[in-house]
Amino acid sequence: MATQTAFFTEHSLPVFAHLSADSKRQLEDYLLSGNTAFRQKRLLEFFKTLDWLAPGESCDDRILQKLSHSLRRQLSREIEDYRNQKALSRMENAEKREQYKLRIFEYFRIKVSSADKALLESLRDYELNLTGRDVNWRHYFTLDSFKKIDAFIRASAEERQAWFAQFRRDVDTYKKNYDKIHRAQYEQAGGHTFNFDDWCDMMGDEIPRSGNRSGQSSTGSRQASAQPGNSIYQAYQTLQVQMGASQEAVKKQFRKLTLSYHPDLPNGSEEKMKAIIGAYEEIKRFWQMSAHAL
Repeated sequence: MATQTAFFTEHSLPVFAHLSADSKRQLEDYLLSGNTAFRQKRLLEFFKTLDWLAPGESCDDRILQKLSHSLRRQLSREIEDYRNQKALSRMENAEKREQYKLRIFEYFRIKVSSADKALLESLRDYELNLTGRDVNWRHYFTLDSFKKIDAFIRASAEERQAWFAQFRRDVDTYKKNYDKIHRAQYEQAGGHTFNFDDWCDMMGDEIPRSGNRSGQSSTGSRQASAQPGNSIYQAYQTLQVQMGASQEAVKKQFRKLTLSYHPDLPNGSEEKMKAIIGAYEEIKRFWQMSAHAL
């Protein structure tokens, strides 16, 4: 039949090269024996899925259930052969990329002078010290090809000065606009500017002050229970506030420390942030117990 090759000539998917002539003929017969447009769509979706899935991943093969048993077995063998070759090709390509990287690294080691290597390192340190990242440095100075290495080596003094000056301007601009950029990133990620008031609200509201039936101030009660060496004393020390400080003073200090040590900030620390949050929680529990005891 003249139309029996239309499906495979109109759609040139890599997997089709691995199908035998007999499989193609039987598939064309299947397409022409019913609702051709619908069956073509389903078959094409199935074969396209095979093309973009990584080897070893499964796909929805319900369309194969409509085919004869012998054709299903035949297609399964041919598809398995295709996926095995695809996996082998990926492995070979990964090895080639790795070999290329090694050749580039060796070329860089031999061709670039010690002075230039030290210069590149100092430029990277410049950005890291200012912003805690090296994004601009990687943009300007990632010499990951023979062509880029050669261009860097051949650059004149004037070209290099212009290059370095632009890099420093970009770093300085990022530093000056860090707060604005950081806020925009939060808005883009969650549709809301997550500020440190939100952070404190997430940690919980202040404990309401209860009436003092004993006539003793709640602050005095807290001071009596919080002695050096116990967990609540250590919590106050972690937040760098005096024993008996008001709830407002503690909360204000908590916000100040989170602004200094939040992991998203250039000099932030996840470990210090955890300690600060843990200390704040410990003090809030102490306030709550003191309020119930009154």
